[in-house]
Amino acid sequence: MNRHLTKLFSHSILPETLILAVAAVIRFWRLDYHSLWFDEAVSLIWAGADAAYTWDVTFALIEEKHPPAYYLTLHYWQNFLDLFGLGQNDIALRALGSLFGVLTVLGVLLLVTRLSGRRVALLAGLLVALSPALVWYSQELRMFQPSVTGIVWGIYFLAVGSWPLAVSGDDDRRPTTDDNPRTTHYALCTPQHKSRITNHALRITHYALAVLSLTYALYSYLFAAFAMPGIGLGLLILCWRNGRLRWRPFLQGVTALAITTALFLPLARNAWLVNTDQSPPGQLFGGFLPYLWRQLRTFTVWQVEWPDLAVTGILVLFALLAGWGILRPATDRRRADTRLLLTVWIALPLLVAGVMQATNANVLKEDRYFLFVGPFVLWAVAQGAVSLAEKWPRLGWSAAGIAVLALALALPSLWTPRLFRENWRAAANTIADYQDASPSLPAAGIIHADYLFRSLDWYLHRRYSFEQLPVYQIFNGPIAAADMEIVGPRLAGIEGTGAHTLWLVQSHLEGIDDDRRLQGWLDAHYPLITDQFPTGIQLTGYALRSEYDTLPELSNNARYPNVQVADGLTLAACEIITPVVAARDEIMHPPSGWVHVRMWWQPTAALSEDYTSLIQVIGEQGAWGEELQRPNEPLRHHPTTAWTPGLYYRDEADVNLNPSTSMGRYPVYVSVQNAEGTISEGRVLCGEVEIRD
Repeated sequence: MNRHLTKLFSHSILPETLILAVAAVIRFWRLDYHSLWFDEAVSLIWAGADAAYTWDVTFALIEEKHPPAYYLTLHYWQNFLDLFGLGQNDIALRALGSLFGVLTVLGVLLLVTRLSGRRVALLAGLLVALSPALVWYSQELRMFQPSVTGIVWGIYFLAVGSWPLAVSGDDDRRPTTDDNPRTTHYALCTPQHKSRITNHALRITHYALAVLSLTYALYSYLFAAFAMPGIGLGLLILCWRNGRLRWRPFLQGVTALAITTALFLPLARNAWLVNTDQSPPGQLFGGFLPYLWRQLRTFTVWQVEWPDLAVTGILVLFALLAGWGILRPATDRRRADTRLLLTVWIALPLLVAGVMQATNANVLKEDRYFLFVGPFVLWAVAQGAVSLAEKWPRLGWSAAGIAVLALALALPSLWTPRLFRENWRAAANTIADYQDASPSLPAAGIIHADYLFRSLDWYLHRRYSFEQLPVYQIFNGPIAAADMEIVGPRLAGIEGTGAHTLWLVQSHLEGIDDDRRLQGWLDAHYPLITDQFPTGIQLTGYALRSEYDTLPELSNNARYPNVQVADGLTLAACEIITPVVAARDEIMHPPSGWVHVRMWWQPTAALSEDYTSLIQVIGEQGAWGEELQRPNEPLRHHPTTAWTPGLYYRDEADVNLNPSTSMGRYPVYVSVQNAEGTISEGRVLCGEVEIRD
């Protein structure tokens, strides 16, 4: 049985197809789990602009630090999706990165098959397919994954051109063993009996494709340039056969790399000028070894929250396998060349970056900067495992299985709230849900900095137009103390819109409003009705209007108790704005859910005491939730002693639940307390909240 399976798989592309299917399923899995965040919003802004304008501005690298190729790709991809009405769909837009990710796995399968054999290729392809970091950046609207794809395919086309199949007189010899990578590639990808002229034409075609792939990588992501020295040295190794240099393919390959370099030089010049002006110098190879360790984790188990000992053990296993794959003495020339190639493709980019730290301290700042090294590290791991299995089968294949299992088990962490960047979808949904429950209290939104506009707009417009819920960009730069005199007049214009509620959305305030001056001005002028904290964002609601001659139209679940709770103070109406809540919360304000309640008070006489509300969620065993007391809540901002008898006053609050509250329906009660903390005897039923898991 095993013999038949082995024969079937050795003459079939089924294993490669299954690996590509795994790569595709993982990369297209839950593409809309994470909301678009700041960097992705930037990508959409450039993609949404005129293509010529995007090229001119991003090529200069002044307003935008990333070059134009990926932005233009996203531009045309979005235009294509618009034909099907999907140009604003998160899943459809991110599918572009997923396709790049699958293409990367395919490139790895072809490249490794050619240079290291099919068994190594299958394991390397599976590891790349499962790598959490490579999956993550395949699902993001950024240029990191496309640059990885361009580099992998650029190297593949160079390898095809410079390490040709044994079918013409200038090749070294015809391969004879089934595991020889050139034999496998020959059987899958080329017809037999090609003429010498045809082979030269194919070689030139492959070199031309290498130019396109590498140039695309360079014009998508500047750090791809760090791969070029290793690629150039790799070309020399590929063309050095049996103690002599194969001059024709070498010179053709050098020409291809020279063309690529010439095409990149204008962009490289702009990058150098920007780097010189804006990047502080650092220390040569400063923090280099810790960075290598972080990179190994980035390429493998990345963001897992496993015990430190388990993570360290897994990383040591990957390090040993990669080291064995590169450093073990080779038994033949082909394996020696492959080990040397992996060494230069992995080490040279990082070594060049270590040297560049002397002029730019930020070269090694982020782990994603050298994501394109990841596939080659995993290739080394696969080569080490297969090489180990050749000598000690159980040990080698067990190590390979552990490596595959570790990556597979690390994947689920990618789709958890812990890895939210900036949850703009949650912020927009909170505003929209509030407005759905408050149709008679129109709202306006403001944001802090101009570059945040796109993220909120993207999700809010799916439920409300800006005519229904206007969003204002108030400030386009830092807010200094001298600017405060213009804050009021600008915000005063919002009151003229007739809005009853103001939503302040804050994010990325470093260097914009470090002292939170804008929020301070709003706190001084308007009562706070809620404060929410989706990842990376602070969402604050203010009541622009609190005093009413008559009760406005309330939500469908409103109650009208009209009960006196203190001398001269009546609770006229009460609304539970969030009638269904989870006891535990991982999105807006971990760890517990909040119930939002709106009350409508009416003084029947002049009040002699200042009261504040007290809201509780009551169960059989006592209180399971209690109102969050805030210094700027409505009844503190507008003291009850200043109220006019006969008018209605709007009051809102959040009730913090106990995270261990059991599922079920719970009554919500409202009472008041005076300045001394004395609670009134009258406790009024406001409604019920349903607690769900």
